[in-house]
Amino acid sequence: MIKNRIILTLMSGLLVAISLQADGGKSRDREKPESERKILKEEFKDRITGCVITYEYYKDPEGKKILHGKYKRQWSLPREDKGNWSGREVITATFTNNRLNGVVTINCEKYKWQRKSEFVKGKGRKVSLIPVESYIVNNLKLTVKNDTLAGTFNFELGNLKYEALGKVNEAGEMQGKYTLYRKNITEHTANPRNIEYDWVVEEQYICDPDYTYKDAAPKVAEVVLGYPGTSRSEQIRIKIPRLRLSISPK
Repeated sequence: MIKNRIILTLMSGLLVAISLQADGGKSRDREKPESERKILKEEFKDRITGCVITYEYYKDPEGKKILHGKYKRQWSLPREDKGNWSGREVITATFTNNRLNGVVTINCEKYKWQRKSEFVKGKGRKVSLIPVESYIVNNLKLTVKNDTLAGTFNFELGNLKYEALGKVNEAGEMQGKYTLYRKNITEHTANPRNIEYDWVVEEQYICDPDYTYKDAAPKVAEVVLGYPGTSRSEQIRIKIPRLRLSISPK
């Protein structure tokens, strides 16, 4: 009986030692400094959309890819009757431990098309494609910290314009006035560059994280770079700052 107890005690101690050693190995992997991580590079091409993504990453102890380093995504689509989108887009960014950090640079000229049917006297019904959204930016640079817009910004993408008057603090909270404008198209023309429009306020918030009573719930909470033909993993999503409403109405 005593002999069996001694054997069980020794076996239990051995199992505990093995468990601690294995866990210690994982902990060491998690705590490994960035300079010792092996950064890998990979390219992925979607055969359906033609979207090409080049990215740098490392693998965590479980073998999961963690985006870390340079990232580039580009695609181009010809204008076709059967497609809703056409144009080109190139986005470069930097990831740190799976989060966007640094400058996101956007170059694109892309359009969303919609069919328009009209009756032409003497010719019958005519079906044409008209642009309902146009994204035309050249070397647009957005400062991003932990997936969230940082600093001050004023830029337009498609039918939306994002404006921050004030600043975004280290916690990603807006301090000042944030306004989202929507493009109000007044006339469609054959040339997307000549569409007439004006901007109307879609959402507007006065924010002060130091003197706040609640968070706003904006309808548009992200800047989405991509188009519906791509999967979510092929899109870049940048959060707008946290909007903590100011107690003061002004």
